[in-house]
Amino acid sequence: MKLTPLLLLALPALCLAQQPGNNIDMQLQECKLHANSTQDNARCYSAAIQQWDGELNKQYQLLINSQPESVRGTIKAAQRSWIQYRDSYNTAIASFYQQQQGSVWPLVAAETKMNVIRDKAIDLYRLRTSTDLAMAQE
Repeated sequence: MKLTPLLLLALPALCLAQQPGNNIDMQLQECKLHANSTQDNARCYSAAIQQWDGELNKQYQLLINSQPESVRGTIKAAQRSWIQYRDSYNTAIASFYQQQQGSVWPLVAAETKMNVIRDKAIDLYRLRTSTDLAMAQE
């Protein structure tokens, strides 16, 4: 089957429309709207980080379970390396923002940490759905 150039241009939009975690982002925004303090905002980010971590694990399991054993090993190794990267990057983020003055910086650090997890969850979803147009419509 030949894909027309117009269909190829529409593929990114199809993938974005079904991107995982949109509800997490909406819940975070809603939580922040009702937050009355820095601590309330911190709880919003903490909940979003946990939810995105769950989404990342879900996307990882869906990807792993859809692959033959010959591919699983390389994906698992890459994920272990990413976890090491995430942990060391989170340490760097904490060190960087701890040197700043003001109550907003822990929130900026929390959002940065959340985005690392969020981006990886979305990346795993895109990898899983990138070769099957039917999956993009889930």
